[in-house]
Amino acid sequence: MSQPVDLLLITWNRREYVEKTLPKLLEDPSDFRLYFWDNGSTDGTADLINSVDDPRVVKRHFNRENVRQTEPCFWFFETATSDVIGKLDDDILLPAGWTERIAPIIRKEPKFGMLGCWYFLPEEWDEARAKHSIIELSGERIFRCPILQGHSFLARKEYLNRYKEVPLYGLPVKRMEMSLDGLVSGYPLPLLYVHNMDDPRSPMNKERKSGPLQNDSALSARIGKFNSVEEFGEYLAQQAITLQDTQFEEEMEKQRQIRLFWSDPSPMGKVKRTCVRAKNKFLKLLA
Repeated sequence: MSQPVDLLLITWNRREYVEKTLPKLLEDPSDFRLYFWDNGSTDGTADLINSVDDPRVVKRHFNRENVRQTEPCFWFFETATSDVIGKLDDDILLPAGWTERIAPIIRKEPKFGMLGCWYFLPEEWDEARAKHSIIELSGERIFRCPILQGHSFLARKEYLNRYKEVPLYGLPVKRMEMSLDGLVSGYPLPLLYVHNMDDPRSPMNKERKSGPLQNDSALSARIGKFNSVEEFGEYLAQQAITLQDTQFEEEMEKQRQIRLFWSDPSPMGKVKRTCVRAKNKFLKLLA
């Protein structure tokens, strides 16, 4: 009998969302183990986490400061005991049974990398549009994508440790490298839909519905420096289209050429990289 999957939830000052995420997560009767990491919340989120009374909670870490995702994920990758582990965001409402659907798929085929749930609007999915990137492997149909978002996914613990990295922000896993090495990441079909409360088009979004973004907007909104709630919503809608339109093999060939460029050990390769770095530095000075 397979052991339960281990899940990580990282949060920081998101009480309004965590109040909804936790009940939804814990009403799922599936057998999983839950690890919490609070990044020094001051709005009562830590109290919510501390009050959870469920035997599936195995560890709670209350950090003194916000260290974002890398340190919590590395802690989890090391601490988790299951062969299949995953992460969920604090603003995601997950469908019941999602771990029981995805975990067996990952366990039966070592070529699967990260598999997860669709977090755009359900009506934004168009299987006919995405058919060029749908493959079948071990009897499973997968909408394959080069980089799977880190909001709700499962993967083999071995792979997440193998591909871990220290990025500027976001999930500390080299997801493109996974795909370049031949692992299949994406969304099992039929899709599992999550509700992304941080999408400004969600009725549960705590942002204002129009006008400038607030300081506690979604990280992707702040990184993208969007001017308004409307602009961020339009961006998400376009992202769903772009994801489905991307020709997987064409994108992989581009990425192979990029990896070859940066790993070329020849003297000419080194010269080319030096020139590119100098150009990028110059452009930053002009910005």
